[in-house]
Amino acid sequence: MTEAGPGRRSARLPFPRPGAGTTRRFVLLAGVFTAGSLAMLSDLLLLVTDPRNTTAGCALAAGADPNHTSLANYLPLSDPAYRWCLDTHVGRWKLLGLPLLATAVVLVLAVVVHLLIPRWKQHRVRTVPLDHAELTDWLTALATRCGLPRTPAFTVDQATPFTANAVALGRFGRYSLRLDLGLVTLYRTDRRAFEATLLHEYAHLRNRDVDLTYLTIALWRVFLVCVVLPFVVVVGRELLPAVLAPTFHSPPPAPLARDLALAAVMVVLMHLTTAELLRAREIHADLDAVAHGADPAYWTAQRHRRTAEQRRGPAAVRPAVRAVRAVRALLRTHPSWEARVAALADASAPVAVRPPQLVLTGVSVVVLGYLLTFTPGLNTYLPTGPGNPGVWPAAVLAAAVAAGSVRRSVVHGPPEAVRSSGLRAGLWFGAGNLLGELVCNQFLGLDWAPRFPEALLLLLPVLVPAAVLWWTAGCAALSAGLRPGLRRSAAGAATVSVAAAAFAWWYGWWQSAGTSFAAGMPYSSATALSFLNAGFEPSEQLAPSTTSEVIANLTLIVVILALFRWTVWLTVGLWLVPLAIPLLGGVRARASGVLPGLLCGAAVGAGALVLTYRAHVWIWRDQQVFVPTLTIYSGWLFVLLLCGAVLAAVAAALLGRGSGAAAAVGAGTATAVGLTVLLAVNATDGCVPGLETVRASCGFPVGNGRQLLAFFLPQFLAVAAMASIVAALPVAAAAALFRRRAPAASRRPKAGPGPKYRLLQRTCSTVGCLVLLGIGLVGYTVPGGTGSGAVGSGADPLVTEVQRRPVDSLTAGLQVWAWGYFGGRSIMQQYEYALAAADRSVGPDGGVDAAALRRACTELLDAADRADAYFPVPVAAEQAAWTAALAHTRTQARHCLDAPPPAGPTEIDRFFTALDPQPDPVAAIIEHLLSLSGPTQQLLLP
Repeated sequence: MTEAGPGRRSARLPFPRPGAGTTRRFVLLAGVFTAGSLAMLSDLLLLVTDPRNTTAGCALAAGADPNHTSLANYLPLSDPAYRWCLDTHVGRWKLLGLPLLATAVVLVLAVVVHLLIPRWKQHRVRTVPLDHAELTDWLTALATRCGLPRTPAFTVDQATPFTANAVALGRFGRYSLRLDLGLVTLYRTDRRAFEATLLHEYAHLRNRDVDLTYLTIALWRVFLVCVVLPFVVVVGRELLPAVLAPTFHSPPPAPLARDLALAAVMVVLMHLTTAELLRAREIHADLDAVAHGADPAYWTAQRHRRTAEQRRGPAAVRPAVRAVRAVRALLRTHPSWEARVAALADASAPVAVRPPQLVLTGVSVVVLGYLLTFTPGLNTYLPTGPGNPGVWPAAVLAAAVAAGSVRRSVVHGPPEAVRSSGLRAGLWFGAGNLLGELVCNQFLGLDWAPRFPEALLLLLPVLVPAAVLWWTAGCAALSAGLRPGLRRSAAGAATVSVAAAAFAWWYGWWQSAGTSFAAGMPYSSATALSFLNAGFEPSEQLAPSTTSEVIANLTLIVVILALFRWTVWLTVGLWLVPLAIPLLGGVRARASGVLPGLLCGAAVGAGALVLTYRAHVWIWRDQQVFVPTLTIYSGWLFVLLLCGAVLAAVAAALLGRGSGAAAAVGAGTATAVGLTVLLAVNATDGCVPGLETVRASCGFPVGNGRQLLAFFLPQFLAVAAMASIVAALPVAAAAALFRRRAPAASRRPKAGPGPKYRLLQRTCSTVGCLVLLGIGLVGYTVPGGTGSGAVGSGADPLVTEVQRRPVDSLTAGLQVWAWGYFGGRSIMQQYEYALAAADRSVGPDGGVDAAALRRACTELLDAADRADAYFPVPVAAEQAAWTAALAHTRTQARHCLDAPPPAGPTEIDRFFTALDPQPDPVAAIIEHLLSLSGPTQQLLLP
C-alpha cells in the first residue's frame, strides 16, 4: 500500500507518453469513417442527383472500357474534357459539394452524439456527490500526485454495493469520477486495490482519452446507423433485380455484390479497430497507474480470480470455450486480465507493436485509399499531379501509425531486449494490405474471381509494405544509437517521411497500374516493341527478335513503375537516410552495408567497361545501326546496375544481421560506384581507345553522358531502391529463421568498431551521401528518353494507349453513342451547318455575301476548337480522318477570314472545292459511327 501525500511529485514515466500511439490510431479510425461516409453517401446521392448515371456515360465517351481494369481507364479522369462533361451534364456541386456537405453533417452528428454520451451515462443511474471528507481529501491528494491539472468531481452510485469499480465520465474540462458503493467500502478494507483502481481511472484523465473514447464510440454508432444501413438497403434493392431478372439496363451484379461485401467488411473493420483502440487505452492506463505507484499484485489477484471462475464446468468443453473466448477477445472493448498482467510483466509493452494492430492498420489504409480515390468527384476535381486523391492520405496514415509504431518499438524498447528487425511487423502489415486489397477488389473489374497466374502479383501488396517497415526498423535501430534530443528526432522525422513517400509510390502505382497487371497482362510483346520504337525512323527501329522483345517488355514495365518523377528523390532518400544517420554523431550508430556495396559497385563498374567495349565493337567494327544498338546497350546497363544493387542489398542484409537499412546502404553504395564509373566512361567518350561509342575521337564537348543517361537513368532511379529492398526481403526473412535456430552463443553481438574504422566509415558515408545527392539531381533534371512522360506528374498518354485493349462490338457501340450524345454530335452538326451556311452565302446571281461567308468560317473555326477540346472519337480510324478533316477545314477557314471573298465563277468554285471537298469526309465518318452505335441506340431506347 502506498500512502498518498500532497507533497509527492508526479513520477516520470519510464516510457514514451502512451497517448501518442492511441491518438494516431484514432486519426486512422476517423479517416476510415470519413472516407467510408463520403464514398457511400456519394453513391446514395448520385441516385438522386444523377439517376441516368451520366458520370459513367462521360467515361464511356472518353473511351473508358468498363469491362477491364486498365491504366487506360484512368487518363480520362484528369482530362479537362471529362470535367467539362461532368460540369455540363451533372454539375460540380452535385458531384462534390453535396457529398462533402452530407459527410460534414454526419461528422457533426457524431460530435453531437459524443457530447451526449457522458450525459446519458450520468443520468441512466442515480448518483449522489461523495459525502466523505477523509476520502475526498485522499482522492484530491492522489490526483495532485498524478499530475492532474484539475481534480474531477466525485460521485457515488448507491445501487452498486457489491461491485468495486470506478468510471471516468464527462468531457474536457468537466470530468467526474463515479465510484461504486462497494469501492468506497474497499477504501477501508483493501487500500491497495482501491488505490490501483483509482490510479487507473486517473490515468485515463491524465492521458485525456475519455473524450477520445466517447468520440470513437460515437463515430462507430453514427457510421453504422446513418451511413451503412441506408447504403445496404439501397444497394440491396438494386442487386436483387439485377440477379433475379436482369435486363440490358440492369447494373452488373458483381460490383454491386462487392459493394455490399465492402460495407459488411467496413462494419467489421470499424468495430475491430474501435475495440482494439479501447483495449489499448486500458493497457496504457494500467501501465501509467503502475508507474505512479499502483501495486501490480492487484492485477495478478484479479487474473487469478477470473481464471478460477472460468475453470468451472466440464473439462471436455474447454478447447471449444477457449476458441470462442479468443474470438470474443478481439471483439471486446476491454482486454482480459491475462493480457493486462502480461502487459505489466513485459518491459516492452508500452511501445510493443501487436499483430492485430498492424493487420487492422494495413486493411484500413488500403480501404481508405481505395474509397477516396474512386469516390466520384474527388478523383475528377482534386489535383492528381502527386497521385490519386487517396494515395497520400493512405500513405501518411500508414507511415504515422505503422512506421511510427515500429520506429517507437525499436528506439524506445528496453535496452536489454533484442531490437526487432521489422520483418515480422512488416509481414503482418503486408498481410493487412493484402486483406484490404481482397476486400476492395480493385483488380477484378466486372469479373467474380481473379485470373491465374496474374493473381500471383497479389503477393506484392504483402512484400512491398513489409519492405518499407523493414527499412524503417533498420533506420530506427541506427537512430537508437544517437543521444536523445534534436538529432534523434530529426532522424526519426526523416525516416517516417521517406516511409510515407515510399507508401505513396506503392499505393499510387498499384491503384493506377498494378491492378491492371493483376487483372491480366494488359499488352503483348509486339505492342511493347511498338512502344519502344515510337518516334524513331523505320531504319532506326529495333527489329523483332527475342532480345528486342525482352528489352521492350522490361522497358515498358519499368516506365510504368516510374509513374512520377519525384520517385527519383524517393530512391535517393531510401539510400541516403540510413547512410546519413551515423553522421549525426552517435557512438553506437553504425551503418552496415558499405563494404558489400563497394565490392558490388566495383563489379558493376567492371561490367560497364565490358559492355561499353562491346558497344564499341557493335557500332564501329560491325557497323550496326546506331539507335537500336544504343538502345540494347543502355538496356544491358540498366540490367547490370539493377542486378548490382540487388546483390549488394542481399549481401548487406545478410552481413548486417537482417537489417533493412544495411540493405539500402549496400544498394545505394553499389549504384553510386557503378554510376560514377559509367559517367566517367561516357564523359571521356572518344578519348579512351576501345571504349568509343558515339565519338571516334576526343573533342569538346566531350562524351555523350546526358544522351545515354536520357535512355534509362530517370527510370532506373525511380525503381532501383524499392526493387533492391523488396528483393532482399525474402532472403533476410529466411536468414532470420535460420538465426533463430542457431545457438545463443553464435548470436552474440560483435564488438564495436575502432576509432580508425569509424573515421574511415564516416568519410565513406559522407562521400556516398554527396554522390547520391548528385546522382539524384542529375536523374531528376536529365530530359527523359522513351516514355519520359511516365516519370512526369502522372500517367503517360503513350503508355496508357499501349494498355488500351480491343473492345467488343457492344462496348464500342456504347462508346460511340456516348461520344455523340455528350457533345460529339453537336460538334459535327455545327460543322455541317457551318458548311451549309457557307454554301448559302453564294446568291442566285453568283455573288458572295461576304458577311455571311465570314460568319460561316467563324463557325467552322469554333467547331474545330470545340473538337480539339472534346474527347477523341473512340474509333481510331475515324479519329484520324476526323483530325485530318478538321486540320484542312481550319486552314481554309483562316484563309477565308484573312483573304478577301472570292469573286468570279472560277475563283468561287476553287474556293468552295477547297473548303468542302467531295466526297464529304465528315459525312462518311458520321455514317460509319451511326452504323456502330445503331444497335446500341436501339437497346438504350426504353
